[in-house]
Amino acid sequence: MTSDRAPRARQEPSFRAILRNVAVVSRARLRGFTAVELMNFLGLAALLSALGMYALARYVRHAKTVEAVSSVTSLAGAAAEYYNTSDATQPAGATPSNLHAMRHFPPSSRVSVPEDPLSVRGKRYQSNLADWSASPWRDLRFSIVQPQCYQYSFEAEGAGATAKALVTAQGDLDGDGIRSTYSLTVSPDESLTAQVAKTMVKLEVEE
Repeated sequence: MTSDRAPRARQEPSFRAILRNVAVVSRARLRGFTAVELMNFLGLAALLSALGMYALARYVRHAKTVEAVSSVTSLAGAAAEYYNTSDATQPAGATPSNLHAMRHFPPSSRVSVPEDPLSVRGKRYQSNLADWSASPWRDLRFSIVQPQCYQYSFEAEGAGATAKALVTAQGDLDGDGIRSTYSLTVSPDESLTAQVAKTMVKLEVEE
């Protein structure tokens, strides 16, 4: 009887020790897995945050480019209308063909609005009525009330069939010195009716 109990007494502590070791290893593995999960979560959160900030920045820049597209389109349309009705200011008695031959665009802008390109370098410019009071802005009935992100200019030359106008908006949304450009040309067709170009030229659009 005594010899049978002795081996069991010696085996029992060993079994408990094994259970304790298993528990320790399990807890260690659990803690290690949790740490890995935490690191993965933090990494994923940082990635999503970076992607979100990038997407937000692109959205903000895109929203600002709407100003340039809208304003250039509006100016080009106004220039075409001005050309098509400019023969009304010619002397009475002239033939329609002679009147059309005198059709023209308003004069080129002497200065852009704003005059200094640095005024829209990574920031907005708040114009005033004086900025838009001279030709061609007055003739085209164009002005911007809200703070603007782009510098606007207007160039015109010739008369009749040789007339041509160019509307341009330039900006530097991120302030890195590289300017974006949006431009539209306006020129007469064979019937001496001004037409706005179907395609707007866009260069470095998100700069």
